Amino acid sequence: MAPLRLGSAHAHRRDARAALAALPSGSVHIERRDARAALAALPPRSISVLLTDPPYRTLDRRQTNGHLRHWFAASLSWRSIGEVLALARSRMRPDGVAFVMTNPDGLAEAIEALERAGFSRVRPITWDKVYPGLGGGLRHQTEFVLVGRLPGSRTLSGVDLVSVRAVGPGTANRLPAEKPADLGRALAAIAGVGRADFVVDPFCGSGALLIGAAERGAKVAGYDVAAAAIKRASARLSVGARPAPSARPRPSSRPRADRASVHPASPSRPARAKAARPRQTRKGSR
Repeated sequence: MAPLRLGSAHAHRRDARAALAALPSGSVHIERRDARAALAALPPRSISVLLTDPPYRTLDRRQTNGHLRHWFAASLSWRSIGEVLALARSRMRPDGVAFVMTNPDGLAEAIEALERAGFSRVRPITWDKVYPGLGGGLRHQTEFVLVGRLPGSRTLSGVDLVSVRAVGPGTANRLPAEKPADLGRALAAIAGVGRADFVVDPFCGSGALLIGAAERGAKVAGYDVAAAAIKRASARLSVGARPAPSARPRPSSRPRADRASVHPASPSRPARAKAARPRQTRKGSR
């Protein structure tokens, strides 16, 4: 399938809406693109769930060395992130909802940014990281996922405490501040994401937060300005997303480093037949 192209500065909004409507359920689009440009190209009333961990600048990273210093150089203030959230708000469905991550240091600024963006009700979900992960000094055991709601937002279900292990040290090919896929799965379940939804992450990073929505059959789009993030997200969503039991498997496509439309892979017929056979065990085995 060709990459999702939802318009440009010169494209008509109606064309973008038609392109979105033509996407099959379960399709995944990853693109290297600025968050503002990506959201501006989306038609109004298209986003049902905004799910993102923005590159917030609430820690002093001037002492950071090596590649981490370069990575965090593009961090944004919450005022700038709020402008992106306001643009996303203008593209959301009446029943839409936003999940925006922050750490305790930026909690007050993040809440203010969501309220300024037009979300009338903001409530935190606490993420218990089980162990604090990377870092030194007084590390954060918890982070927050702020839920930005609209007057007609969907009903959420679950609890406001999510316990999911953070991505630990020594993980190969990880990105700085990478989030675990199970966190995205938990948030997709709270939002009741389904096949009729369009889930967007304008700061997708590794793509971890989108995996749960893709597994549940939603249309998914992730954007980031970092080439390393797009490469990682494309790879994770091409092999990490699996359709929900009710979703029809679709053939996978080979991702590109800067732009990719990916479908969850479907197991081959011999593999399904093999999985269906009862497992044979030797006498005395456990």
